[in-house]
Amino acid sequence: MKGEHEPVTPDEFVLRLVWKTRFRGDAPIPVLEDAFKPRNDEIDGISVFRTACLTAPDQALDVMAADKRDSYAIVLLPVADVLALGLTVTPAPIDAVPGHAVLPELNILNYRADRARWKVVQNRLARIASQNVIRRPTA
Repeated sequence: MKGEHEPVTPDEFVLRLVWKTRFRGDAPIPVLEDAFKPRNDEIDGISVFRTACLTAPDQALDVMAADKRDSYAIVLLPVADVLALGLTVTPAPIDAVPGHAVLPELNILNYRADRARWKVVQNRLARIASQNVIRRPTA
């Protein structure tokens, strides 16, 4: 396992939690673009979790209340693909789960400043994530 403060490398993978309304299991591209839209409070970038710091992908769900976990999908993104989109992955440790990181460029301030540009990036991330669904929402 990697230390969560170590720099993220291109050979790693990160997980993104996707809320059930942003996931259509019967669609050819089940992960919707909005799964990569920053929330209003995400000024330092959207959250992801480094697989190299987790014991299992489901461990990332520990950041959510137990009664909400079944409402999330978990998708896998190769860091090399994230970097190819001009994004970076920066460690941002939190107490709840090891390996938390952010995509700092994809933050709410940048998103509001140039929605058209970020929609293209969100679409590409959704396509990559749709090829790598680890867990579907069950609730």
